[in-house]
Amino acid sequence: MSGSTAPRVDGWADIGTGSAHARIPEIVDEPTRDDLAGDLEYLASSLETLPIADIRENDRLIARRDWIIRTIRDYLLPRMGEPTAPLIVVFAGPTGAGKSTLLNSVTGAAHTLAGPLRPTTKEPLVLSSETRAGEYRHIGGVVCDVVTGRAPILEELVLVDTPDIDSTAVEHRAMAETMIDNADVVVYVSSALRYADLVPWEVLRRAHSRGVPVIQVMNRIRGSSGGALADYSSRLANEGLASDIVAVHEHHIRPGAQTIPPAAVQDLRDRLVSVVEARRAGEADVVRSVFDTTVEQTRHVIDDAAALLDVTGFATSHVKNLLDVDLGRIGVRRENVKGAGLDLRPLADLGGRRFRTKGMIRRRLPSSAEVDRSLTLFDESVIAAVDADVRRQLHAGGLIHSEERKQVLSDAHLAARTAVTRWRSEMGALPAVASSNDPPLVSLILGGCCFDMPDGRLEEVVRLLAPAIDLSELAPDVAARLVDRLVPVYAGVEYRVVSRMTLDTLSRRSIDRVKASRWAVIARSSFADA
Repeated sequence: MSGSTAPRVDGWADIGTGSAHARIPEIVDEPTRDDLAGDLEYLASSLETLPIADIRENDRLIARRDWIIRTIRDYLLPRMGEPTAPLIVVFAGPTGAGKSTLLNSVTGAAHTLAGPLRPTTKEPLVLSSETRAGEYRHIGGVVCDVVTGRAPILEELVLVDTPDIDSTAVEHRAMAETMIDNADVVVYVSSALRYADLVPWEVLRRAHSRGVPVIQVMNRIRGSSGGALADYSSRLANEGLASDIVAVHEHHIRPGAQTIPPAAVQDLRDRLVSVVEARRAGEADVVRSVFDTTVEQTRHVIDDAAALLDVTGFATSHVKNLLDVDLGRIGVRRENVKGAGLDLRPLADLGGRRFRTKGMIRRRLPSSAEVDRSLTLFDESVIAAVDADVRRQLHAGGLIHSEERKQVLSDAHLAARTAVTRWRSEMGALPAVASSNDPPLVSLILGGCCFDMPDGRLEEVVRLLAPAIDLSELAPDVAARLVDRLVPVYAGVEYRVVSRMTLDTLSRRSIDRVKASRWAVIARSSFADA
């Protein structure tokens, strides 16, 4: 597999030391399917974090990204969990191609109705062994009608009849595409009358792009259809989809019959048996093929997203400069918050005094009502400083119209209030604060120390209230916690404005995250425990 290396349990690595070489033992863990499954899930989650959903005129990239995520979660992960499960063979094709009749003929029984009514098949029909019937009630989230058979081949193949891929009913086409996206083998059925239609070709390309075997069938060939067969073969070659075509000739069957003679589908039967035999012999691994294709498709999505970022990079940089939003800026702008509503200088005057009892200390401290009021005023001051910061940035840049600006300001205000409230609660829960003689007052002093270094006498007061607290150590930690809480507030404003101006919020961080997760998948793609 591309990008993988053979697993080693115990090997040696060379280390250059001038002209001499030392050899040291190296232990390399053999990856397991659980490791690989975890990496695949992380890759899917990383793709979800690519902020491309709001990009205009970029529906195709979004669709490709979402398709990869579905392939990972609906196909690869379940398959890796049970690698010996029967192969899912999906019969797909346009209206009137004869899919149902072919499936019946291959199995030798009328499992699905064929006829002139369109669409004949209105939901996927699954033919499986009796022992596994319950596993296929849903495929890719689609409800399926399951029938059972006793043929030995059904222990290794599950056959699926699908609605028409060019159905005028959107839900029918969606069902067919979902079945194709979860197939191990696609039997693509066309006819001399329908092989050139546009919509079926789009679905055919989709089937091939997954990396699974696609068996091409041209059904209902008559004596005069030789030109159509040659033309179809030529079109496939031009599309890079060249393959042998199974030709099934037209047969006149009695009214109401659901099968054609067994000899007419013998070639198709042989193709399906060869897929099973190749799997038994270890000569083909459909899951590995889809895995490789999915990783390669991911690379293309990452490259396209990065290219889009490059195109809009200048505009994004310009907007960020106007906003002056740096995620670390709060740490150096803390002087914006001044005045907690409580004059702490008289309290500082207590420093250096000797008190015989805790009651003497308590009588000289502010009342609980004063402290509560001061805490409220302090927190409101922090929130107001953030509001002013955001308002100044939006006004200076003149980036968005007034109504949208109001919404951004409102959202930022609510986010700042939530951040400060959680910061205050987090501070109060610190063991050194919670165990002090006056937790609210200690919390207030700590908050003030985030914006002004404490007076030495105030440090002595804190030691009286909370002997376990060292302000010089705890205050920087509390300040860092506030910064961590407020960073997302500023980041949210940046996201909103940059999205509005550039129609793109792709960041190098998100691109790098997907690249890293993709390489983690490649590194564990040896299927060592297959």
